[in-house]
Amino acid sequence: MPHIIAIEYSESQRRQLKSELERLEKSGWPLSGKYDAETFGTWQKLFENAIAPGLFTQREALVVENAETLGDFPESLASLIEPDTADTVIILVFSTDTKTLKPIAKSITLIKPEAQIPPWKRQAWLVSLAKEQGFTISPNAAQLLAESIESQEELRSEILKLGIYADGREITLEDAENLSFDEGGRAMMTFLDGLCANNPCDVARAITHLRDEPVLPIIAAVTNRLRPALILSLFQGNDTNDALKAVGFDPAKKNYAINKARSALKIYGAERIKIFMAQSARLSFLEKTSRAEGWQGFETIMWELMAKI
Repeated sequence: MPHIIAIEYSESQRRQLKSELERLEKSGWPLSGKYDAETFGTWQKLFENAIAPGLFTQREALVVENAETLGDFPESLASLIEPDTADTVIILVFSTDTKTLKPIAKSITLIKPEAQIPPWKRQAWLVSLAKEQGFTISPNAAQLLAESIESQEELRSEILKLGIYADGREITLEDAENLSFDEGGRAMMTFLDGLCANNPCDVARAITHLRDEPVLPIIAAVTNRLRPALILSLFQGNDTNDALKAVGFDPAKKNYAINKARSALKIYGAERIKIFMAQSARLSFLEKTSRAEGWQGFETIMWELMAKI
């Protein structure tokens, strides 16, 4: 009888599947086949074909894609589920959640989506991730990637690519700037740096490339960049350092984001930074409703900030 491993849908799902297959292979459960759930049609048919290992192997692993199409798991088969020492392991790959497995949830191995790292912890997470993969990355490079790339899976790929390129040395800010961004990504960096420096020409030029994208990720990138400026405007003395550390910025170290934020605070002043961040929060909320203001609303508050209105 089989043991079941179920993997819920997420952007990290393919990596999780690969990791499980590698783990099982090392433990003595080689992959014997990959199937679409439609091949079997029902849970009963799947179990009939998978309850015994193949002729020439004692143990095996099977992958079944689009497992949600099998429907709700029948309680009549629940007694057939074995622990993870079973000779046959069925890995169910879902394109949805795994609620159809509710009757056997306590008897299977359920792999949930990877937890999302909050923005203020992403720099430290990237530094740690690089170390796990045998690389080192400068805090500035990690911060740039963290504030510019939303997808955690994409960040994982970038660390691997940059680590291979660096070939044993530390991954630098220049490496990240040159290798991790296409024209749109470089436009984003130009836009953020131009906003912090109050350089209207750079901002206007960058926006011509960014306007084709949804505005919500742009708002998120800007507020991430200006978050240290907001903290610097709200706290004084030792409280400032504590607040910066709490959101992932160490003022004792050379930090690209803090330097840019200090520049923005000096140019615009504390009151304008506070107003802009509050307006950005409002726009971010509206983007998730039927009252979204889109690029028009964002450009209005952005140019108001840069014009110091």
